[in-house]
Amino acid sequence: MKRLVALILVLSFIAQPVLAEYVDLSLTYPKTIEKGEEVRITFEIINQSNDRLWDGRITIEESFMDAYGRYIQSERDYQNNPIKFSIIESGDRFKETFVLTFKEDIPLNEVRFDILLKCGKGQCKGGCMPFFLEKTVYIKLTEKKAEAVLRFDTNEFTTYSGETLEIPFTLENIGKLQMKDITVEIKGDVVSDEIVKISYLNPEQETSKNILVSIDENTSKTSLNSIVVVRFADTLGKEGMTYKSILIKVIEKENIQEPDTPEVNDGIIEETQSKTSSLVYFFVILSIVAIIAVIVFLKYLFKR
Repeated sequence: MKRLVALILVLSFIAQPVLAEYVDLSLTYPKTIEKGEEVRITFEIINQSNDRLWDGRITIEESFMDAYGRYIQSERDYQNNPIKFSIIESGDRFKETFVLTFKEDIPLNEVRFDILLKCGKGQCKGGCMPFFLEKTVYIKLTEKKAEAVLRFDTNEFTTYSGETLEIPFTLENIGKLQMKDITVEIKGDVVSDEIVKISYLNPEQETSKNILVSIDENTSKTSLNSIVVVRFADTLGKEGMTYKSILIKVIEKENIQEPDTPEVNDGIIEETQSKTSSLVYFFVILSIVAIIAVIVFLKYLFKR
C-alpha cells in the first residue's frame, strides 16, 4: 500500500508539468514607458486543461517589490491585497489588470519582474494539488528631461591675431522639460571673453546668441582648437551638458606702407602752377609785341 501511494505521488509530480502546459498566463503591456507615466499590465489566465483552477492569487514578485516597492505607486497594494479568483472552470478565462506608476526617481532604466499565479488545480473542492505559474514582465524606462542641441552655421572660423572674434550659435531644447540656468562658454586653446547666460529655454524652443573670444596678437599658433560648452539644469534639478568642437584659424596682419599722397599732390600742384605762370607771361609779352608792331605799322602808313 505504501508503495502504491508513493507511486501515485511520483506520478502526480511527473504529470504536473504536462498538465501545466494546458494552463497559460498571457501578459499584455507596453515595452517602453516614461517614468512617472501610468502603466497597465493586463494578464489573462486561460484554462485549457480538464481541471478546475481554485482559489487563485495573482501577485507581483515579492523580491522585486521589497527592493523597489517604494518607487512604485498604485491605488491598490497588490502584495497585501492581491487579485483573486474563486474558480476558473475548464475552458474558461480570467482577465485582470495591474495599474502601476514607476516614480521619476526610480534608479532603474528597465524593470524586470515576474507575475505569479498560485492556486489549486483539480476536480476536488479547493483543488487536489497546488498549482504555480509565472510570467516575466520586462519594460524599458525612459525619463522626462531637458535635452540641448547646439548648432553653428560652420565650425571653422578665421580671424586676425589681436582681434576679437564673434561666434554665433543656436541652442535648442529638444527635451520635455524646461532648461534653466543655462551658461555657454568656450574652452580649450582659447577661452571666451565672457560666459553667455540664458535664464531658461522651454521645450521645442530655440535661441540664437553670439559669444566673443579675443585672439592674442602674440600667439604663434595658426590653428586654435576649442570647444563650446553648454551647461544647464532642468525643472527636476538634474544637471545636463552638451558641447561642440570649433576650429579658429589665425591670420597675421600684413604691414603695407602707403605712399605719402599729400607731398606728391603738392609737387603736382606746384608744377602745374609753374607751367601756367610761364604761359601767361609768354602770351602777355606776345600781346605787347603785337601791339607795338601795329602802332609802328600805323605810323609808317600815315607818314606816306
